[in-house]
Amino acid sequence: MAHLKKNTRGAVPGLAVHFERKTDHHSNKEIDVAKTYLNQDLISDGSDMLSRFNERLNDVYCMKRDDVKALATWIVTLPEALSEVPYEQQSAFFEATKQFLDDRYGQENAVAAVVHYDETTPHLHYAFVPVVFDAKKERYKVSAKEVLTRHDLQTFHDELDQNLKAVLPFYEQGILNNKTLPFENVAEIKKYNDQFQALKDELANVEDNISAKKALLKVTNQALMEVDLAEKQIDDFKQALSKNLFGKTVIKPDDLDCFKSVLANMKKEQLQSQRNAEQTSHELSKVKEQLAGVKADHQKLKKAHQQLQDSQQESQIIDNAMRDMLKNDYGVDSIKQSDVEARAILYKLDHNELTKNKIEATSWLNTLTTARHDRETKIDHKRLEWGIDQVKALINRLVELARDLFKGMTR
Repeated sequence: MAHLKKNTRGAVPGLAVHFERKTDHHSNKEIDVAKTYLNQDLISDGSDMLSRFNERLNDVYCMKRDDVKALATWIVTLPEALSEVPYEQQSAFFEATKQFLDDRYGQENAVAAVVHYDETTPHLHYAFVPVVFDAKKERYKVSAKEVLTRHDLQTFHDELDQNLKAVLPFYEQGILNNKTLPFENVAEIKKYNDQFQALKDELANVEDNISAKKALLKVTNQALMEVDLAEKQIDDFKQALSKNLFGKTVIKPDDLDCFKSVLANMKKEQLQSQRNAEQTSHELSKVKEQLAGVKADHQKLKKAHQQLQDSQQESQIIDNAMRDMLKNDYGVDSIKQSDVEARAILYKLDHNELTKNKIEATSWLNTLTTARHDRETKIDHKRLEWGIDQVKALINRLVELARDLFKGMTR
């Protein structure tokens, strides 16, 4: 399973310390320093992560803002099926994964590729600067949003899985194993996990609350029964003493009355406890209602999860069918991703499926412009020029609309 994170420039020094084990004082208690010697640095050029990062930033344009996501990191965990295989095969898995990531995001952008064997589960930390070509300004720039697109995140796990199966003869089960959630980005995964964990914690708290209040009810009812029994025994004993004319009386009836008074006070306190218990029971009913609501939300999440999985499977079937048709009916073995994205935009323009978001429209323009500058594109240049003109006109309309709306608000 792989996880992505986008990081600002300020986070890089701390990540470098963790990745490259530059300290012996680890905040992560799961690190076993006795196994640190097993760790691997898959970029052995004599430099370190921080210097590689700064060197790459000097080669490309990056906005001078603290919130710019200048570094992306993938964590790829060793599949459970490979947990018992020899070290050499585990190492081969991570080296093949690193090669896949180099091919996908550009080896020149990679700043770290470190395998940690000294934690609970072996895993690869792969860090890279997300760089894209800015066709408008004819330069390379840092843009995590344009590199890590929705399509990139949706296809990442499947393409990594297929690549590893193709290059590793011992790799059969795969990293997916029907456990990967079909979310569009890491934020959605985190949101889902946070919601699911919050529901689990709330369920645990509610169940603990119910158990504690049931125990309180049991103790209170038992105490009331014991007081009633003791009072009845005292009355019986007092009556027996009054009839014993010849026996020697040790306890006087007045003493028994005093003791009975003490018991009455005890019963009064127990009745108060019973009232508190009834109030607790009422609160317990409310908690049960809340629990029912939590369980209902849990079921909705599970249903949504299943729907997402079904949707992914259906999309994969359609994708496979299209690939088969292109290969066997039209002799097309592969299509560049830039062409696919450009054709998708042209299709939307043909069918008047226009975006109302200026940022998305600008992304369309960049995609079409990139395809136009690509000498290997299979799309007719006149069609691309038409698409670029259409998107530019769309952007102008959106700008005018926003300007008119602003004028209306200021009047």
